[in-house]
Amino acid sequence: MDSRSSMTLLDRIVLAVAIALAVIPILVVIASSFKEGRDIFSYRPVIFFWPTLDNYASLGMRWGKFQLGLGNSAVVTLGSIALVLAVCLPAAYALSRLPRHGVGRSSSALLIIKMLPPLVVTVPLFPIFSSVGLDNSRVGLILVYAAFEVSLSVMILKTFIDAVPLEVEEAAFLDGCDRLQAFLRVIMPLIWPGIITVAIFVALFAWNDYMFGLILTTSRTVTAPVVLADMLSGIGEGTATWGEVFAAATLQMIPVLAFAWIVQRQMFFGALRGATKG
Repeated sequence: MDSRSSMTLLDRIVLAVAIALAVIPILVVIASSFKEGRDIFSYRPVIFFWPTLDNYASLGMRWGKFQLGLGNSAVVTLGSIALVLAVCLPAAYALSRLPRHGVGRSSSALLIIKMLPPLVVTVPLFPIFSSVGLDNSRVGLILVYAAFEVSLSVMILKTFIDAVPLEVEEAAFLDGCDRLQAFLRVIMPLIWPGIITVAIFVALFAWNDYMFGLILTTSRTVTAPVVLADMLSGIGEGTATWGEVFAAATLQMIPVLAFAWIVQRQMFFGALRGATKG
């Protein structure tokens, strides 16, 4: 039976409301970035309007710092994803395939670390990073983001590795593979959806983070969310307009939305190829 036919009217209404709540704010931000200033917060909402690029042109002329922030955010996000995967893949494999005394306790410790509020971690990190010269660097942000996301990432990857039957790995051993080769050639292709899931979680956290970027960066290494917050505070001072803020918010959303869409498509087609091979 088609799953769509089994949905009740209430299910459809709830689904429609959930989609609307998620999509409408994004559409409002994007549409407002192409509006004149007088139309953004008019008494009667302006739905049909002639789009303009003045907000983006003004953003480029008056807020060149935002372009620097986008570049820094991109470098930090990609670096965080690479570091998290490099650390968490071996750790998750060890927790799943190499049980030792204390493994359960280490898993609990990872989850406890994830429960800590970011502010509790940020405050003591600042003097430590200052003493070693990492307070105003993108490397410092990458280390912080990776450290904060490693616990959840390890548990996610461990769950996917647990789902791979031991017989598959043992067959690779019989074919002459050592443990590293079996992991790279057999395990990793099978847990590709888990790798993509971790990449999305890390990207969303690193790209949208404000607190760590505010405390640990300066004008040279500032990230896009920090610049966007500065623009919001500058509206009252007359150094920024709502149109520029909406334009900056749109530019900040596009990369992470595109990244999530691309990797989800890759995960879907990867799973489809696996199903057709079977």
